[in-house]
Amino acid sequence: MLLSLRNDLLREILDHCTHASFEECCGLLIGRRVGDEVIVEKIKKAKNIYPYDKRVGYIVDPLDYLEAEKEAEKNRLEVLGVYHSHIWIGPSPSMRDWEQAIPGYIYLIISLNPEISYKAWIMEKDGKRFKEVEIKII
Repeated sequence: MLLSLRNDLLREILDHCTHASFEECCGLLIGRRVGDEVIVEKIKKAKNIYPYDKRVGYIVDPLDYLEAEKEAEKNRLEVLGVYHSHIWIGPSPSMRDWEQAIPGYIYLIISLNPEISYKAWIMEKDGKRFKEVEIKII
């Protein structure tokens, strides 16, 4: 599996994450699948509506998700997954990420600890494990 992401979109994601400061931020990855390649064409910044400490969790606002689905459908694309930030831990899935993961979705995790790093993951269809996804910046 390969995640292809344009450099300008990556910069927009990183900017969103760094400006969210001490809260996890989130957004949606929109694009298309071509064989084993997931190609991100657009992103949709989303509001984090996690009701507890937003430094350790996120929930994508359902209204933002609905808008992303409508935009994707209009452009013959699909919502491929989610990006979100981690404040104090690395770019690997947290226990909270495991709990809310959707099989087949791509999860691009940006770590702000203290250097910026990122990795992409996919929850396998059986829902039992994440597999790292190679990232190609185009």
